[in-house]
Amino acid sequence: MHQLPRDIILLMMRQIKRKIRAISIISLFLLYYFSSPLSSTEPIEIVELPTAGVLSKGSYSIQSNFFGMGGMRLGLLVAPFNNFMLGVSFSGTNIIGNGEVSFQKLPAARLSYRFLDEKITFPALALGISTQGFGFYDSRLQRFQTLSPGLYLVASKGFKNFLGVVDFHFGLNYSLEPKPAERSLNFYTGLAQSILRYLQLNLEFNANLDEKTTEVMSRKGLLNFSLLFFVNPNVKIGLILKDLFGNFQGRNAAERNIVLHYYGKF
Repeated sequence: MHQLPRDIILLMMRQIKRKIRAISIISLFLLYYFSSPLSSTEPIEIVELPTAGVLSKGSYSIQSNFFGMGGMRLGLLVAPFNNFMLGVSFSGTNIIGNGEVSFQKLPAARLSYRFLDEKITFPALALGISTQGFGFYDSRLQRFQTLSPGLYLVASKGFKNFLGVVDFHFGLNYSLEPKPAERSLNFYTGLAQSILRYLQLNLEFNANLDEKTTEVMSRKGLLNFSLLFFVNPNVKIGLILKDLFGNFQGRNAAERNIVLHYYGKF
């Protein structure tokens, strides 16, 4: 009679230990599953601005963007080493349609080095420089519609969910495009959600703290959205809705852009 309560207590203790062990295993599995490092198809831009993603070693990307005023931008990125890529790009307006064709002054360059790979509990970190601005090039103001990122430091972290992978990005940049007296530190942020490996939704906010004139933008803050469709592992095509806030001068609606990316190996 006196032994029964002790047996019950021991049995209960064993069951509790099993439950704790099971919960620990499940927790570790969920942490590993839902905190997924960036894959080989990781995004290298949110919409326009860079992420901590880089192309895999021995691969390249050919990028084209079709924007307002008959504009077109072409770019080439290559990754000769692990966690490092470099590239060039060039753009012009009135390439499609009529009117006098106008090009940016010089080809733009991009270098990106990811010095810290993503961990389960820590984001990937990358340093880089990009002199490619976005939209038309204004020869009078000697600048792009959206200033080039310039020097940047960006953090990216990916998590798996029931749709695919969601990536969060936060970056600091210092554009070299304005005159030295008008330059300032800027920040940007965004997220990218993949859907069943076929679609990707991207939302990007550029604070535009380095905008010192109202000739281009009536207010600071640029919100961009893009929808990308993965045709196959090498090709993706997408639609960009640029400036959802309508902060560009003379605009009351978002501008529609088309993007086309091709990925290959060398």
